[in-house]
Amino acid sequence: MADENYTTVNSILQTTIKGIMFNETGNQHLNLSEVHSAKTQLKLYDIFVPILGCLIIVTNLIVVLSSGLIIKKGVSPKTTYLFLGNVAMADLVTGAAVLLGQFYPKSYRDHLSCAIQLGMIVSSTVASLYSVGLIAVDRFLYIVHGMNYSRWMYSKRARLLILFTWVVGIILGFLPATGLWTGSTDRGRICWFTHLAPPGLILLITIIGLLPILLVLVLYGIILYHAITKVLQLRRIDRNRTNPTASRDEDFRIFRGGDSASNNDAAKKTSKNKPSKVKAVKVVMFTCGSIVLTWIPYFVACTIYVFSCDFVAGECKTLRVAIASPLAILGFLNSLFNPVIYAWWHTGFRTMMKKVLRKGRSSNSNQSCNTPSTKSSQRSGSTKSKSSGNSSDVDMHPI
Repeated sequence: MADENYTTVNSILQTTIKGIMFNETGNQHLNLSEVHSAKTQLKLYDIFVPILGCLIIVTNLIVVLSSGLIIKKGVSPKTTYLFLGNVAMADLVTGAAVLLGQFYPKSYRDHLSCAIQLGMIVSSTVASLYSVGLIAVDRFLYIVHGMNYSRWMYSKRARLLILFTWVVGIILGFLPATGLWTGSTDRGRICWFTHLAPPGLILLITIIGLLPILLVLVLYGIILYHAITKVLQLRRIDRNRTNPTASRDEDFRIFRGGDSASNNDAAKKTSKNKPSKVKAVKVVMFTCGSIVLTWIPYFVACTIYVFSCDFVAGECKTLRVAIASPLAILGFLNSLFNPVIYAWWHTGFRTMMKKVLRKGRSSNSNQSCNTPSTKSSQRSGSTKSKSSGNSSDVDMHPI
């Protein structure tokens, strides 16, 4: 009796593993008439994805070009801007792949074209997630281990890590296109990730996609702890410095002839520039919250789909629609949030972009001032320029 039960459990386990790892997904014909609001969800995808794809391309293209200009100027640390540019490049590919899948003519669609389009999305998404993880590692080393940062993180190593993100993404994304590990898309008519990729590949991509998300949560949690600790230390130092010397400062001010109002204004300015716990918590919340809220639901749904659905019977149609439409849109939103969170909120990025733009404007003004007409006018008005001091320099270099 025990041997029979063992044989039954063993056969069920082998069948389950075989169904998950290999392409035993049953009949791929999908009847959505039984799925509540399926047409509405798919219609929302057709409406929002073109708009979202265009916004993703525009915003990330700006960040890619800006990061290239900053790196060309030789700014340090270069690794930070390499990772920022790679995130933007990966998200740019995601936006292009989404639009390709939306506007590619249906009459030309087949299994291979579907595999290429979804492969672009998967590979760029994996590269984007791992690049976000590399930014977390870069910030962690810069803040927590600043003395050893330049020894551990340099340009050559950053480029190798970026190459690694794309190699992993391309291998996972284009496995179905090679025919080595693929499902059935009904000759491209159902170009969904849950149809193209076998359950085993879905599970593998889910696990690999969750690793950088967990890394981001852990590292930014440590960074937040160090930031709050540093803020508390600075406040304690300020209290110890101001309270015992308050009366002594008043005596010194009499001999210096200092103005108390000006000192108060300086104190207010320095207090504004001091780091705060609220700002540290806000940065970590937006950084971690964006990636958690956009991709965790998708990966959780994929995990439930792999382990809780009977593929032979064709169950979980509602979950398939959810993965293909609303949860996919939510994941694509991360490609729109990334340039805002990692670039435009990055103080160093904004500062360097302002400097680059100012230098560009000053160089254009120099070229316009070096024309023949301006040279003759400068010669005729040389006495005026001498008497006016540095005013001509201000006109030639507007900021």
